[in-house]
Amino acid sequence: MKKKIIELKDSFGKKIEEMGSIYTFFITIIGAILVGPFVILYYLILMPIYNFFRMLFEVNEFGWKKAYRKNFNSEAYDEEERKKKQEKNKLMEEKFPQGLRKQFKGWNDWPEAYVEDGVAVYGADGRTLLYVDEKVEEFVVPDGVINIYHSCFAHCSQLKKVVLPLSLKRIGKRAFFECVSLQDIVIPDSVSEIGEELFEDCSSLEHISLPDQIIELPDRLFANCRNLRDFVIPENVKTIGTEAFKRCYNIDQIVTNEKLEIIGEKAFEDCYSLKEFIMPDSVKFFQKGMFDGCHSLEHLHFSVQIKDFGGSCCQECWSINRITMTPLTEKEKSYYKEYWEKYADKVDISTSENPIPDSKFWAMGDSLYYGIPRLSTVCLVFCFTKKKEYTIPSFVTNIKQEAFSSCKDLRSLRLSPYVKNSCDPWEHNNVTYSFIYTYWPQIDNVYFDESLKNTYVPVGFRE
Repeated sequence: MKKKIIELKDSFGKKIEEMGSIYTFFITIIGAILVGPFVILYYLILMPIYNFFRMLFEVNEFGWKKAYRKNFNSEAYDEEERKKKQEKNKLMEEKFPQGLRKQFKGWNDWPEAYVEDGVAVYGADGRTLLYVDEKVEEFVVPDGVINIYHSCFAHCSQLKKVVLPLSLKRIGKRAFFECVSLQDIVIPDSVSEIGEELFEDCSSLEHISLPDQIIELPDRLFANCRNLRDFVIPENVKTIGTEAFKRCYNIDQIVTNEKLEIIGEKAFEDCYSLKEFIMPDSVKFFQKGMFDGCHSLEHLHFSVQIKDFGGSCCQECWSINRITMTPLTEKEKSYYKEYWEKYADKVDISTSENPIPDSKFWAMGDSLYYGIPRLSTVCLVFCFTKKKEYTIPSFVTNIKQEAFSSCKDLRSLRLSPYVKNSCDPWEHNNVTYSFIYTYWPQIDNVYFDESLKNTYVPVGFRE
């Protein structure tokens, strides 16, 4: 009996295997019938057409012969390129000392570059300084060089002095990045272009001047230059880039020019020693966080053209005790006579009840022009009160969320329940307990006072 059961089991297993083979065979045939045409279409029609059009696009770069080999005879093309790369590497090994060849990462882009004195790499014509060895302590750039390449002196941690020639015209980005020992450098008047992050992390640099023909201070130009003491902005500079002077802890004076128009986001963030900044009336824009963390800033003079602060610009500016702007001319006062008489004693930026102002009221867009409201929408942009209690005046209709970010001693706030939590006059979100405790956590007590409601609302702003 046991033997018959084993025979039946074996027979049944063989039939299953045979059936499985048949199913596999039929599935393979059906798959080939369904997929085969697409494979043929792709490899015999679509791929050749694609390679043909790609070849046409590459003809200008490689020529007909090379473009054809690349797209229709790829194995021969790859072998040819491999041999060229081997020859180039061999040439570079002969031309560059081993240490420089490893560190200078741009030699593939400069095949005709050469090494001078075992420490510097120049372009073929000698007019571009490409790389300087990281161990140099002093370096004199030869006369005739017009370009200093990107990151040329970057990470030269022992470099203390650099002499630049009068022929120099351009300095690339990060050219002196992290030259932590650099103390002495003079930028010649011939230089008209400088790159981003040029002197970032040059922590030993104390004094430097830039040529007057430079029109922009790029992003992070002097970021983390912790010992930079003072700086005069060149007379033709129109733009100060993002974080240009960020964490220049010891800079205590910045002299501006009369052509400056734009100041970038966080341009002077954490300049702990900066005490005064006189913004010329040519400035039209500046961005968020411009003076954040400037703990010693006492006097801030705003341009009369600023209409939008782009967010808070003075968080943690605990020492501010004076805010000014250029007085209106008699013609401007006459033009806005009605509103001047109504609001001048309340929102004039240079006066206050203290008599030193501890608040700055401003309204965005059309609401305020040259310090005078044209509409009744007046926004509290930021407050610098040193008191523990503060009342937002009844003429204020809007308030920015960063308004009390520098009021570290403030504990009690009184305001109208109708004040909006945005500088946009069209927004209708009122300031709430939740809003206050989220953005001004130092405040313990909040009082909403109906008597502080602004009673005058222009037709254009009625809800």
